[in-house]
Amino acid sequence: MKYDSVLKKLENNEITSEEALKQLYPEKKQRTGKKAYFVKLKVVIPEEGKGLNTFLRILFAIPFPMILATMGLRIGGRFIKDDNIDLSEVVKMLKYSKNSVINVDSKDAQIQIKVI
Repeated sequence: MKYDSVLKKLENNEITSEEALKQLYPEKKQRTGKKAYFVKLKVVIPEEGKGLNTFLRILFAIPFPMILATMGLRIGGRFIKDDNIDLSEVVKMLKYSKNSVINVDSKDAQIQIKVI
């Protein structure tokens, strides 16, 4: 019924097409993801052997708070020479991406980032 009445009003020039569009398809509120509190890293460097990989496993055994991750990104952003990367967007994305996993595979290392 709502569609018919809006279309009749549009046909009789009582409302504009933009108003009809807003009435027929109202904007939905954008939902944000759940807020993350910790980041867990797993780094494996296949060419370096067992000693370094064990050290990295022990170093990143405990998840660290998100505030340290954001501080690290901001400090690391000073050394990035590429202007196309907006680290504030990366920080926002990490902050609201609870229960997500990021895998980075390269020929030098394999990195797994869990946001919890």
